[in-house]
Amino acid sequence: MRFLFLDERKPRLMTIRNFLADRSGNIAIMFGIMFFMILAAVGAAIDVQRSNSLRTEIAEASDAAIIAAARYKSGHPNANAAVLTGVARKVFDNELGTRSAIDIKGFTVSFDKTRDTFVLDVSGEIKTLIMGVLGHRYVDIDMHPEAKLGKPPLLEVAMALDVTGSMNQHGKITTMKNAARDLVKTLFEKKDADVKIGVVPFAQYISVGAAYKNASWLSFPGYGWTGCIGSRDYPYNTQDTDYATFKAPGLLGAVCPASLMPLSRSESALDSMISGLKPGGWTYIPAGLSGAWMLLTPNAPFDEALTFEELEAERGTKALILMTDGENTRAPDYPTHNSTSEQYANDLTEETCANIKNQEIVVYTIAFEVTDTTIKDILEQCATTTGHYFDAANSGDLVDAFASIANSLRNISLSK
Repeated sequence: MRFLFLDERKPRLMTIRNFLADRSGNIAIMFGIMFFMILAAVGAAIDVQRSNSLRTEIAEASDAAIIAAARYKSGHPNANAAVLTGVARKVFDNELGTRSAIDIKGFTVSFDKTRDTFVLDVSGEIKTLIMGVLGHRYVDIDMHPEAKLGKPPLLEVAMALDVTGSMNQHGKITTMKNAARDLVKTLFEKKDADVKIGVVPFAQYISVGAAYKNASWLSFPGYGWTGCIGSRDYPYNTQDTDYATFKAPGLLGAVCPASLMPLSRSESALDSMISGLKPGGWTYIPAGLSGAWMLLTPNAPFDEALTFEELEAERGTKALILMTDGENTRAPDYPTHNSTSEQYANDLTEETCANIKNQEIVVYTIAFEVTDTTIKDILEQCATTTGHYFDAANSGDLVDAFASIANSLRNISLSK
């Protein structure tokens, strides 16, 4: 029995050895097929995970890019598709960074006026790592994010624009007028926009227009008055109250800029008024501040503005935009502005700004080619935040400043 037992085991042992030593190729082929299938499965999993991760990065960069294009269009209404594409591509590349595996072949921004919607078409390829061995070298990219201009908030905006003699240099007045007109166009661009804009050209004085000669808040100086007003006695010249008792003093013989325009819903009237502005005279910044402030409050002298309670109920915004190209060169000697005390004018500028902001009016300030550090510091402090202050060193910066302000007053929402 012991001999038979050993004899039974021997054939079985030989069978296993023969199986392992088989050189016919069948086992190698089967093993190769299985290895190839495992490699393909693992490679596909790795490449799918990697491509999904990269596609997410591309999608996020695309969203940022299309929103940037929409915001740029808000501040630059005449920007065409090529310009918008350039703006978007710069943001896209910055967001995505260097990715050698990504090959962007198509990148175009278009704007649909009927739907007020921006569309970014992105196409390209993602290079695979392992699947390339199996003949699948690329994963396609095909994305179409959209950005839609959101419903604009209720806005009441007053622009105090410096039209002093220095604005006649180097084409500054032309640049300022074009930038301000673009802002008006931007804010009225949406059909459902609830926007009112007023404009106060200022130099040494401001003009309310001769039509107000019989107004109860005005001290009428007599025949020949053209609308020019001076300063009420301190501290009322830094406030916007009590015009019934302390009236705005009309001035005869003073050199004034064009008459201000109260808050208006007429884009064409505003455009025409700004286009006709002409430079001349000295600089007294509080004249522009006080004039713009008058437009934004519902009490006398002007009543086109909503009350602050009504504005809050509508979740609206009152904004004052001050642009000047230099330091104060005149100050009040009451009611005229014939003093040359720059320090006094600066003190009144600071006090007036503080009082305006205390009413929760958003204040933007722009220093246009200003070199005087004192007034630049005052303008920066006058703004609601440092982000609301713009130091425009040249004409291009001024255009960008107005565009940025227009952007901040518009709502941008990602729709897809």
